[in-house]
Amino acid sequence: MEAAVQTLLKRHREADGADSAQSTDKPEPPLRAKETRRIEKLQTEARRIRAWLTANPNDRPGSRGTIRKSNQTDNESAKMATSKGVIQGYTGVAAVDPKHQVIVEAQAHGTGSEQELLLPVVKAMESVLAKDTLITADAGYHSEANLAALAELQCDALIPGHYMRATCAPATNALPTTTNTSKHPTRFTTKAK
Repeated sequence: MEAAVQTLLKRHREADGADSAQSTDKPEPPLRAKETRRIEKLQTEARRIRAWLTANPNDRPGSRGTIRKSNQTDNESAKMATSKGVIQGYTGVAAVDPKHQVIVEAQAHGTGSEQELLLPVVKAMESVLAKDTLITADAGYHSEANLAALAELQCDALIPGHYMRATCAPATNALPTTTNTSKHPTRFTTKAK
């Protein structure tokens, strides 16, 4: 924006030099007024962005160490791909007790990636987890890091791998009889039975 302002100011200075060589009796062309308004608008926008950057000096790190893009309206939200295109919003996560049909934990996160959300929810539920609790989650939560962390927390978990649907029969979703375990759901048990 500041480069655009400098370009417009340069044009104005050149025009001022040309005007002094010509008669000053002529009125300024309408283009000059438009450029003046544009310069003011760009300068205002640059001041607003500088003020926002001063108030929000830290970058938001992503799960892989990359920097997440910021949003001046709601800096905690994230860009997420949906069937309707990219939206700015939150990912909601809920943990339920299926026996009693009650939500035991709910969180909203400003990220489009589900993988990094499993552990915060599991850790928040530690006080309500029984010894025989089985954590189940969909394939979006499957990652080696999540499985290792669940093992460290000594939580039993059933999380399907990313290719489970591709290997299941379409009518029944029954598992195939192949021995390739990387295409089957991951059953991760850490406790001795």
